[in-house]
Amino acid sequence: MVLTAHPISQFRKNPRFYLMYDGFWFLICAAVLSAFSFTNFTPLFAGPSWWFAAAFPAVLFGLIWAHLLIHNATHGSLPRAINRVVGELLGLMVIVRFASWDIVHMRHHKYSDDREKDPHPNFPSFWKTVFNTVFHVEKQLFQQYYDVWGDTPENHARERRRAWMSYGTNVVLLASWFWLLGPAFFVLVFLPCNLLAGLFVIHFNWTTHNGESAKSIEDMRPVNLTSPYYRFANKLFAGIYAHKMHHDRPALFNPANALAAAQAAEHSGQQAA
Repeated sequence: MVLTAHPISQFRKNPRFYLMYDGFWFLICAAVLSAFSFTNFTPLFAGPSWWFAAAFPAVLFGLIWAHLLIHNATHGSLPRAINRVVGELLGLMVIVRFASWDIVHMRHHKYSDDREKDPHPNFPSFWKTVFNTVFHVEKQLFQQYYDVWGDTPENHARERRRAWMSYGTNVVLLASWFWLLGPAFFVLVFLPCNLLAGLFVIHFNWTTHNGESAKSIEDMRPVNLTSPYYRFANKLFAGIYAHKMHHDRPALFNPANALAAAQAAEHSGQQAA
């Protein structure tokens, strides 16, 4: 049941879920680091090396796809037997972990473009959107907890403990990747690719909430982007720029296919008329 249940459903049933979840991954990463230490583990990649430059775009593409598959996993778009497992494994690759993605993204769908409640609210300025996303997500994780379990002094203290556990888990998770991959590959490839993949996700969210055309925050809303550039990007990235269709039908793995079918049906109807 745990390996098929979504983190947000467990979060709503157990007030200590997120603390236990991050505590679990903290212990796993600490065990990995201990094993590396006891066995004098040699990192996979020495370096730096010329082939890092060739690996960089491939790693970046893979990490972007990791985010996309985690996104689909939050909506249960993958086969049920592997949905949670894929989300968890890829969540470790992009550092944020699956529970954070799941809880934050479900809140985004519920409060899309609400400046107070959306975990990553959009603004006409892309860099203002980046700033607010980075500093708003943790605040909304706190607020999601208070919405479910009550806004009490005890829960404020509990969330502060959870936040410290989350930060500690990030540290040991990054340390595990650092040791596994080696300092050179980690610093020159893995870490910058993760940062760029995160920026890609923020930019995608910004553009598909009308960021390129909006003149004010009132103009921010889910839109389908259908220019030639975005049609090509939809082929690369499973239709993510058909974003209004995604908000209308979030369980679709590739909303661009549904958008194309709807547009074809509309065109056929117009011709018939």
